[in-house]
Amino acid sequence: MSKKLLRQLTLARCVPYRPYKLTARQLQEKLEEEGIQVSLRTVQRDLEEMSGMGLFDLTSDDRSKPHGWCFERNGLNDFANFMPLSLAMALKTWNDQAADLLPASVLTELNPIIDKATQVINDSQSELASRWMENVVQLPRPFPGSPEMRRATTIRDALWRGRKFSAEIKRLIKGRTVWLRYEQVNPLGIVTRKDGPMLLCTVSDMDPKIYGIPFEHIKDVELTSRPVTQPREFSVNKLIREKGYQEETDTIHFVGRIANPSRSMLEETIPGHNPRLTRYDKQSMMVETDVKDSPEFRRWLTDMAGKVEVLAPESLKTAK
Repeated sequence: MSKKLLRQLTLARCVPYRPYKLTARQLQEKLEEEGIQVSLRTVQRDLEEMSGMGLFDLTSDDRSKPHGWCFERNGLNDFANFMPLSLAMALKTWNDQAADLLPASVLTELNPIIDKATQVINDSQSELASRWMENVVQLPRPFPGSPEMRRATTIRDALWRGRKFSAEIKRLIKGRTVWLRYEQVNPLGIVTRKDGPMLLCTVSDMDPKIYGIPFEHIKDVELTSRPVTQPREFSVNKLIREKGYQEETDTIHFVGRIANPSRSMLEETIPGHNPRLTRYDKQSMMVETDVKDSPEFRRWLTDMAGKVEVLAPESLKTAK
């Protein structure tokens, strides 16, 4: 869904019904409350375009200045009533396959449109549409309502609303994995990789470093009322280039645990780039390496069977 369409749908929800009315300036403020930053002129152009389309029955009262805007009827439903099957298919597919990419507040606003899309598909009695909806599936996806889904939704909602949150974050300290509580996690961006989404953030006002933390290493997320602090010259694309957050399609970040390692085992060549060994506990070591998922790596993993426990990625744990 384009930014313009999302903005106009949100704008349509903010416009009152006659006899109430709001000026373009007041509607601009309501958009800002929803996290949409646009100029007054953009709001005026959107209102004029929506009114000119004739689908919303959107009118302005020009008897006084500034002009007030209102709907004669239910504008959002009027838009939905003109929804073509192709748009209904696109909206329903997006909702079923990728709704978790948006924050909860936006999803709530779009629920009436998604319901209408479902109705349009059902009323069309299109065999092609029905077959598409039944047979096109994206896996894996967390079950709705699961802790993983709630965590991801809350993190995205914090980024959307521009609010810090508190959470427990998984850290490796002196070779041991611990969960530490941070009260001012400052969300800056999200990078989705093959092994799952990762939050770009700072974790304290006293620590300006930007960390990349996998969602699975974050739990017990609670939004705060504190606004996000945006670092100067922050750029997600720049961080991707510098830190390599965007992995090659055939590269994985392998993490394994070697129990009771012998000297000869530790001296063996670990495949991949930047291999690292750290103490896991008194009896074992943890190995990390960025490696291409190649036949050679799989052969090394097979040779180490019984010696290395796969900790990540999840796909290697279930690989036969």
